[in-house]
Amino acid sequence: MRDFFHRFLFAIAVTAVMNALDMIYHLATGWAVHLNYVAIKITVIFLSVWMITQFIGIGKQEGVVASIFSPFMFYIYYVFAGATLNRDVFKIDEQFWFFFLHAVLMGIAYFSAWNFLYSGNKRIKNVCFVITAGFMSIAFHALFLMVRWRIAGLDEETAASVFTLSALLIPMIAYFVGIITGILSETFFRRKIFGVGVTSLLPAGIIFIGTNELVASFFALLFVLLSCYIVYTFKKGLVVVHNE
Repeated sequence: MRDFFHRFLFAIAVTAVMNALDMIYHLATGWAVHLNYVAIKITVIFLSVWMITQFIGIGKQEGVVASIFSPFMFYIYYVFAGATLNRDVFKIDEQFWFFFLHAVLMGIAYFSAWNFLYSGNKRIKNVCFVITAGFMSIAFHALFLMVRWRIAGLDEETAASVFTLSALLIPMIAYFVGIITGILSETFFRRKIFGVGVTSLLPAGIIFIGTNELVASFFALLFVLLSCYIVYTFKKGLVVVHNE
């Protein structure tokens, strides 16, 4: 049961990072991103990654399989999803080459988490931690924005027009500055509490200063803590299981 829980968290981390990278790409290139689309993609990708992780395992070969199988399953969904998407408004991932883009993004997400688990190089582990925890926090923040707009009554078309890369720019800077500074603080002071404190509080402060939104900064604090919990928990459990 403990093994199941840690594999479940590993799948959540990989899925969140992949979707964060995908959303950033879509926003940077002017493609619409909206809550229904993201929710479906997260569900399909997560189930694919989790099934491979749970029933086959975690490793290099499994990572290659997940990087191909998960985007392929989403592409199959998208091809036959005419009834759930307004094709006149949302033309997303219609070209087949998006499958290859998603495979690359999935590979980055999977092998960042995998190398954080098993790499013997401290610098590689730190870089992979920054990628995994940072983009996971961004994914949570993007979902927070979309859910808040939905609660506020914005329809999909309006929410998609509001959701641009600039909406994520300050959170992106905040999360990466906070996580990197947290790693440096932990290394310098040699106490984990300093690293955790800086990693969580600094992004919240930057977001509050940059947006003047107390609610957003509070959730940013929660998102970083949640991301760090997920990463450190699956690392602790899966490394133990691997060693056994």
